[in-house]
Amino acid sequence: MKSPVRAIILGYGIRGRAYAAYAKTHPEDFIIAGLADPVAEFPADIDCPTWKSWEDALDSGTPADAVIIALPDALHMDVCIKALERGFHVLLEKPIGCSWAECQAVRDAQIRTRRLVLTGYVLRFAPFYKKLREVITSGVIGDLTSVHHLSAISYGKASHAYCRGNWSVESHGTGMLVNKCTHDFDLIEWWTRGRKCKKISSFGSLYHWRPENKPEGAADRCKDCPQAVREKCAFDAYKIYYDSTELRYHFPDESDEAMLKMIETSPYGRCVYACGNDSVDHQTVLMEYEGGLTIILEMESYSQRRNRVTHFYGTRGEIVADEHQIEIKPFLGDSTTIIPAQTGHHGGGDREIMTEFVKLVRDASPERFTKILDAALESHRIAFLAEESRYTGKTILE
Repeated sequence: MKSPVRAIILGYGIRGRAYAAYAKTHPEDFIIAGLADPVAEFPADIDCPTWKSWEDALDSGTPADAVIIALPDALHMDVCIKALERGFHVLLEKPIGCSWAECQAVRDAQIRTRRLVLTGYVLRFAPFYKKLREVITSGVIGDLTSVHHLSAISYGKASHAYCRGNWSVESHGTGMLVNKCTHDFDLIEWWTRGRKCKKISSFGSLYHWRPENKPEGAADRCKDCPQAVREKCAFDAYKIYYDSTELRYHFPDESDEAMLKMIETSPYGRCVYACGNDSVDHQTVLMEYEGGLTIILEMESYSQRRNRVTHFYGTRGEIVADEHQIEIKPFLGDSTTIIPAQTGHHGGGDREIMTEFVKLVRDASPERFTKILDAALESHRIAFLAEESRYTGKTILE
């Protein structure tokens, strides 16, 4: 029997906790060798060293095979390179870097050290998306001619992460498209199976969560806002975090008492029109691939539901997928619907990526490691080109 993979987890927020959970369900495969986070409270029953800084963790000499990096985006490149240079394999939460130059620096370090860098693209490992790719590649709808893909974030999640939260200001890390939709660009690269993107244009802006749209009489914090104003505000923090439990998983303590304290004291209790944010709240990307395949990616904050809906058009039929079911509609023959089984966060993707990470670390195949990172880098390249198009107003030609 192979020994469990021992990993130090750097960053114990929502993503760090998600990866750490694998140790409880698969103790024979994965052991937490240490935890580092400057502000998080660690579990009382944790049986490993803890640190307040990632530097101390990497310098500690703690025996480990790997490092999981779930720190703020701006730290990803530096921490990943240092972890590789110390001989660790790495599971790196996306994005790989905050610019294409940073991504290239990580690739250089990976080639130099011959260690694994697996990007946290959990959707690629989710059973739903595995089944969807299987259906697409089966040829049931012929050759793909176009794809329309909607990443609907929902007004609650978007206001949490990209208005009030960690990704509200682009200069602090990356813009919303790179942070959120590298998942979607990765899926697109998976679906296109190696075709090269030839042209890309993108349009987007911060449309609504701006100071000039602040309702008359509204305060800078929801706790100070008049009741009459709050009642008419869909983005009121009490509605999003206290009345609803949907987003509480972002916090270590999900109790009502903790939510009230959080609303009253933390950045998540600020008025959405007074957050100093500049991340876009909607964006559209138009892409043309080799052979004439066209793809539209829409990222939208102002949706009721948080889901992804994809419409594939082919020469012999259509496929519509909404993260719940896959509808196959051939031009000849009957339509069919597939509902893949899904359990766990990201439809099981969090669990499955950890299973793959453990397998890759155990197999230790340096020749494969570079290919794995290069596949992840392609989605970043497209995302950064889309941002270049948005900033410059030009179509980017490859």
